Amino acid sequence: MLTGRQTLGTIEQSLSDLRREEAELSKRIERSTRALTDLQERQSEAYRDLARFRLDTDSAGTLNTRLDSAAREARRLLDKRSADYKVLSDQLRQSESERAQLQKKRAELDATRDASENQMNELMEAVDSRLEGDAAYQAQRENTETAQATAEAAASKAATSEQDRQQKGKAYEADPLFMYLWKRGYGTPEYKRRGLVRSLDRWVAGLIRFHDARANYAMLTGIPERMARHAERCAEIALEEQAKLAEFSRNAMTDAAGTDLVGMIEDLSGDIDLIDGQLDTLDRRIDTLAGALAEFSGGEDADFQKAEEFLSVSLQADDLQDLWRAALDTPSPDDEKIVRRIEDLKERVEQITREIRQDRELQRDIGRRRAELTDVVKRFRSQGYGSWESTFSDDRLTTVLLGELVKGAITGAEYWSRAERAHKRRKPRGRQIAFPKGSGLPKSMGGFGGRSSGKDFGGGGFGRGGSFGGGGFKTGDSF
Repeated sequence: MLTGRQTLGTIEQSLSDLRREEAELSKRIERSTRALTDLQERQSEAYRDLARFRLDTDSAGTLNTRLDSAAREARRLLDKRSADYKVLSDQLRQSESERAQLQKKRAELDATRDASENQMNELMEAVDSRLEGDAAYQAQRENTETAQATAEAAASKAATSEQDRQQKGKAYEADPLFMYLWKRGYGTPEYKRRGLVRSLDRWVAGLIRFHDARANYAMLTGIPERMARHAERCAEIALEEQAKLAEFSRNAMTDAAGTDLVGMIEDLSGDIDLIDGQLDTLDRRIDTLAGALAEFSGGEDADFQKAEEFLSVSLQADDLQDLWRAALDTPSPDDEKIVRRIEDLKERVEQITREIRQDRELQRDIGRRRAELTDVVKRFRSQGYGSWESTFSDDRLTTVLLGELVKGAITGAEYWSRAERAHKRRKPRGRQIAFPKGSGLPKSMGGFGGRSSGKDFGGGGFGRGGSFGGGGFKTGDSF
């Protein structure tokens, strides 16, 4: 059985390893790209050397000037590119350093929180036993349960009343004459029409017996509104009683532990959530910088392409091809050496070009796999799968399946589907007397929160036009 934090930690470590592999590959491509440009410059030098043997002085000078011009422009662009690359690399290195520091801090906070949660879990039986015989606590628990039942009943009645209004109100709302007068407020102090309009409205009202229908429709619409307000008030009372009960539970746990464990766990969780937000921001920044550097390392940036174009145009000019053919037709020791050098450089250029092409394909593949892993991590965090109460029954989530995800053999969606099927929520020890249905427990242990504000009840509650219990009151699924 894996804990949620063990599973999430292993996935995050795999993600860090993949990021590191991606960064090392990016550096390798950048080195290969620089080597490629160096070889191209050396090709240009070799062509100039060959020109000196095969052309008269004036022609050679013209060729050298053109090659020198292209080489200088290419070098200028590459120097600018190197400066830009260094800025991006420094920014990425700084962001990764910040991320490492935040991740270390998060791990420390997580370890402290985990220890506090385990300590709280160990004390559950003792706190249960203490509160089981506490008359004041039992009275408050009864008040809370009564208030919850009342709130649920009121919400149910309000929902039924609203359904009744919708059903019975159809006949009124389908009558255009009735709705015309209703919307104008006819028969109420809000009606301000005069003269002919008032006379015509009076005639229409008499025609459809509006006064009797208005009273019935007003009652039909008024009852759900009053019941909704009553249900909201009952929900507020239930929340207030819930907060009182939670205070009993937390105080008993504090006495048993000698410190406010619930408050400590919630504070630590808040700090961790804050760090998670900062990590998310940093991850997006790192991805942006890594993408920019991937373009640089792959020679896809504008400056490199311009520099490559300058050298390429010169190296592919017709007169240089003539030099090549002439050197082969009339071989001499000097010609042969230069031609051999050009051929060797050409082979090395082709080899490095193939290596860069292969590395770029691998880089794209790693980027895709990293994106899949990142998505899984985000889903784990958003669903609270890294909490104390989360466990996984499938040990392969951190071994075989994770390995397949890292290698790209399965998608993030497939991995997530397996994780959802294997996910379980463990119950704290004890008989749930002190923390009925999670009341007063920290959120990470399946509760509603350590310090209730009275404004929320388990992440839900009653809202007008909605329902009561949509997350508002737990039904015992977790405990």
